[in-house]
Amino acid sequence: MIIVVNFGGQFAHLIARRIRNLGVKSELVPPDISPKNLIKLSPQAVIFSGSPSSVYENNAPKISPQIYNLNLPILGICYGQQLIAHQLGGKVSSHDAKQFGKEILKIKKSSLFSGLSSPQTVWFSHGDQVDKLSPGFETIASTTNAKIAAMQNSAKNIYGIQFHAEVVHTPNGQKILENFLFKIAKAKKDWKLDFVKENLIKNLKKEISNQKVLMAISGGVDSLVAASILTEAIGKNLLLVFIDTGLLRKYDIPDLKATVKTQKFNNLKIVDAQERFLSALKGITDPEKKRQVIARIYFEVLTEEAKKLGNLNFLAQGTIYPDRIESGKPSKHADKIKSHHNVTLPQGLKLKIIEPLAEFYKDEVRKIGKLLNIPSGFLDRHPFPGPGLAIRILGEVTEERLKILREADEIFISELKRYEQGAYNKEVSLRSTSLRSSRVGLGAGLKVGQAFAALFPVKSVGVMGDSRTYSYIISLRAVDTVDFMTADWSKLPNELLEKVSTRIVNEVRGVNRVVYDITQKPPATIEYE
Repeated sequence: MIIVVNFGGQFAHLIARRIRNLGVKSELVPPDISPKNLIKLSPQAVIFSGSPSSVYENNAPKISPQIYNLNLPILGICYGQQLIAHQLGGKVSSHDAKQFGKEILKIKKSSLFSGLSSPQTVWFSHGDQVDKLSPGFETIASTTNAKIAAMQNSAKNIYGIQFHAEVVHTPNGQKILENFLFKIAKAKKDWKLDFVKENLIKNLKKEISNQKVLMAISGGVDSLVAASILTEAIGKNLLLVFIDTGLLRKYDIPDLKATVKTQKFNNLKIVDAQERFLSALKGITDPEKKRQVIARIYFEVLTEEAKKLGNLNFLAQGTIYPDRIESGKPSKHADKIKSHHNVTLPQGLKLKIIEPLAEFYKDEVRKIGKLLNIPSGFLDRHPFPGPGLAIRILGEVTEERLKILREADEIFISELKRYEQGAYNKEVSLRSTSLRSSRVGLGAGLKVGQAFAALFPVKSVGVMGDSRTYSYIISLRAVDTVDFMTADWSKLPNELLEKVSTRIVNEVRGVNRVVYDITQKPPATIEYE
């Protein structure tokens, strides 16, 4: 067991995810956990997460200083390092030179960096930093702007790093965590996903028994895997509803029908509510209000269907970890980024919520799907948000804009799938030296994890033939990621982007300009709204 103390950072759950990926059980706990309760969990080590707070603020999350005396190996990440320094006699302050993104790290000899050479590429996201070491500590890494980028007290097995080793954009971050787990904490491998899946099904059978479960299925990866798990657990007692919001892509309904046929889901009802959603969205431009309206209508429809079915006890959802992190507060110290469709529930729904995938990240969900024998064609689908195209149309959602975006998105996705061996869910085959070098430093295992088109609510001047046009702008977004907590923009080949742009401008009436988004996450989110 490795304990991750969640100080509210957006990557807190990702740290636990990385630990599990290395085969070690992990559990998140709040910072106010008492030393007594922490010891009851029998941890082999403790990791402090990041936080949006500053350690010198009065209301900043803190850990009991007694935990430093439990003789447990400790690793502090970002805020975690700052907290260690702050509580053990060092000094932390705000700096004008902030660090957000990739930096070059010079490392010294340490068990934490065993097997790594200097320099290393790492990912920073901070404004504060340690200026003075605590007694007994030494500096083991630095950058141009952070003289104490990593520190250690090897006698007490306490370590701190200012950068984020848990994100994929620190290429050797997994190795650093591995060193901490196995060389410093001497952890044992005890976490296997196949066992977790079987245990999950067992627990669902026990919790639900012979009661009825209603689930709204979208045809996406998360709801498909969640429904498949529930089918394994309770069979015909799972009642599925698909709500056609009118905010879908061209291929969503055909894919849904293929999914239902392949997975042999029973008791599925398709509800046409397109006019209802479009009417409710009229005049709304604020992204958060759009999400709230869509969630309200969605659950109104679902509630109506639930009443028709009767004798229901549970509502199942395909909520996964990133949904919960960005939508609510995983701890009282975390910042809310946006409401999520799956976690914005109405007060009047008197059903107990079942979330089979609430503890998993997207890549884990796909692995579970493989264990359930779900075809790879379904599992490799890119994520599609619950509010659908409504949050890929910036500003007001109209029938005209939906039509334009559907056509543009269809062209983009079809060309991604068609390009060479398929750029849709694979690393693009890069032949030229310039294209190949552009991907250096992205980290092993990255691929085009999500791609889509978005419509900007502004028009630009263009020329088609000899005529002046004044039409919409389409933005293409493709990101490389495996966990969806961080993402880099995909370095798609120029010839592919050119073909997509040409087709969209020529074939989609109402568009005369196409742009490509090259923003990372963070600071941006993957979706626009």
